[in-house]
Amino acid sequence: MKILHALLARPDRLSGSVLAVVAMFAIVEASHLPFGTLRAPDAGFFPLTLSVLLLVLAIAIVVGSFSGEARPAEFTARSWHVPVTAAAFMLYALTLQKVGFLVSTVLVLLLLMRGLGGMTWTRAIVIAVPGVILAYLGFLELGVPLPRGILPF
Repeated sequence: MKILHALLARPDRLSGSVLAVVAMFAIVEASHLPFGTLRAPDAGFFPLTLSVLLLVLAIAIVVGSFSGEARPAEFTARSWHVPVTAAAFMLYALTLQKVGFLVSTVLVLLLLMRGLGGMTWTRAIVIAVPGVILAYLGFLELGVPLPRGILPF
């Protein structure tokens, strides 16, 4: 009970703790995938690396919460961007295999840039489409297999 009160008294401590739990779950799940090497990364390389990075940042948030003054969490209309973004990434993860890397990544970026970031359609498309294509080509060059989905390439 005391631990719960300490977490709720400091929103940054709570969010850091939640991120740490999510990171540890992701590390466990990513550890089941083949890692590869730096020169020849395999399917588990990026998930495991990013999960470890998330854990380090979560720990930094929790440690940082012990310094300074506690401030209550402030919620605004923009606070809804957090759960919408989380839902978008969960939907992305669920559809990535069937729809494919190119289509699903462009769609999630358009949602984030246009819907939540307030960019114009033109700007969002000019950034998302070439960026995803370059990332796709980069992953292919590294030999990282990406889901093709509905596209023939």
